[in-house]
Amino acid sequence: MTELHKSEVRERIIHAAMESFGQTGYDKTKMDDIAKRLGLSKGTLYLYFTSKENLFLAICEHNMEEGTKDDSKLFVRKENAASDAEQIYDNIRRRERGNDRIILEMVVESTRNPRLRKAMHDYRLKVHDHVLQELRKKVDEGYFRKDVDINSLAIAIVALYDGLAVNRMLGVGDAANKKAWAAMIKAVIAGSS
Repeated sequence: MTELHKSEVRERIIHAAMESFGQTGYDKTKMDDIAKRLGLSKGTLYLYFTSKENLFLAICEHNMEEGTKDDSKLFVRKENAASDAEQIYDNIRRRERGNDRIILEMVVESTRNPRLRKAMHDYRLKVHDHVLQELRKKVDEGYFRKDVDINSLAIAIVALYDGLAVNRMLGVGDAANKKAWAAMIKAVIAGSS
């Protein structure tokens, strides 16, 4: 099997898992369900992902990698801060493909499942590190002042997005959430530059 073929199969598994988790939820989705959706054996699935938790984390990491590509050209000019913030919001929403419910479900499930809690914690650290690295680049480019506590800022940005995800789950419209996101990011940039 070539590396390209392995990569394609892995990608197909990730997309099928996102669809399955989105339709039936994380808890009710079995690895068998994902394998059947793809026409693969469960054994083949386990060659790529040793557990459902690992598969979920692969989805998260896949989305983060896509985000790095999508968002790398934004926040070049301060006067574009609001439109760039809106674009990042749209990019995140597109990558999530409506998986807010699944992520919140995973958070709840992690309170009962220590292995999942550790995996979610490790993933949260990766998200924080990703945002932190992007903020460091902006400090180096002079976009933010050097005295800005970018570690705390990274935590706040992730928390803001998480809070908006909860808003969506409770019925707050995406337009209002996007507007709040852009306003807050613009205010952060204005206060930090």
